[in-house]
Amino acid sequence: MSGSMTLHLPTLLVVAIVSLVASAGVLTLFGATQRTYRGFWGWVAAQWLLAIGCSLQLWRDSVPAVLPLANLLMLQWPIVVLAGMRRFYARGALALPPSVDWLLLALAYFGWLATWAAHGDVTARIVAHSLGALLLHGYAAVLLTRLAEFRGSSALKVLVVLESVGALVHATRAVLAWRGTPGDGVGTQTLLAGGLVIVATSLVMVYLALLLTNERTEANLRAMHRKLRYLADIDVLTRVPNRRHFYELAGRTIAATEASRCALMMFDIDHFKRINDLLGHATGDEALRQVALCVRESLRAQDVAGRLGGDEFAVLLPDTGVQDAMAVAARIVAHLVDRQVAPDLAPLSLSFGVVQLNAGEAVPDALRRADQALYEAKRQGRSRAVIASGAEVEPVFGESRSLGLT
Repeated sequence: MSGSMTLHLPTLLVVAIVSLVASAGVLTLFGATQRTYRGFWGWVAAQWLLAIGCSLQLWRDSVPAVLPLANLLMLQWPIVVLAGMRRFYARGALALPPSVDWLLLALAYFGWLATWAAHGDVTARIVAHSLGALLLHGYAAVLLTRLAEFRGSSALKVLVVLESVGALVHATRAVLAWRGTPGDGVGTQTLLAGGLVIVATSLVMVYLALLLTNERTEANLRAMHRKLRYLADIDVLTRVPNRRHFYELAGRTIAATEASRCALMMFDIDHFKRINDLLGHATGDEALRQVALCVRESLRAQDVAGRLGGDEFAVLLPDTGVQDAMAVAARIVAHLVDRQVAPDLAPLSLSFGVVQLNAGEAVPDALRRADQALYEAKRQGRSRAVIASGAEVEPVFGESRSLGLT
């Protein structure tokens, strides 16, 4: 009895075919019943085409005419999978266009076909086929590493390893075939080695396709969560925090800073209802956007702005006194001069109420005092900022500064 075990080519081909059909069937069933993404069916097609190519290999001796088609289907796998990857990562442009993929497939196939048509010996045909497969697997492996998503995707890394192993096996097969002699069975044995790679590929590709789909689903869920969080926290029209989020951010800021070192401004647009009635709500919305833009341009990174509702805004300024807060109000208005939406019909102006927070004072309490100062600014003729001090029940209105717009 021989001490070595010789694999049986037809048996291994049957195993490869069964594995490929099973893996392609699993992917097909998954694609028919679950949500998939662009490119998924390219991976499924690669599996089915490889299964057909292996099936045709069973008839290579009895019907030699099937061999060209069989080998084409055996060679296509890395390129068709790569085509699926191009669609799956449509936003991540690769260095080379898809036409290069198919050109290389044609080059690899016709290189083998020319050897076969010239009735070259088995060694020449094996070398030609293996070199073609080496080219395609190596090309796909290198190109996939150029994707921006490669570093963060374990599935892509596994696929590159798989392509690299395929290239290495075909390189070894070509070398063994070249060094072999017609009588040593090298043709059969190297085909067996290639068959083992096919079986492994068919099984791993199922895992990769499902892993890639899962990675994309998780990425979409994270993006959706970020979007929902943004919509829950940010006023969509003005792109500043809404009332709830302003209270949350302001509370955090006060907790990290002494309340007495914070100034709070509350302001609104003068005669905003008249703007809506005279020019329409679209112009009113644009006015709100421009005011919010002026606020964002005028604040520091640590300052907190928010839209309380309607045309009312609030700004918390940590480590700021009321005099500096008045300067911030003037800066906001200065930006607004160049952002009028209808300067002739309804020029925009703002009124501010400014307070210094008391030790231990909560944001809602400070806002009520700032609202009193804002009301006083309206009473004094609008387009001005008024400072309030003292308790809410007995406010004391201090400096009143005109902001120059009427």
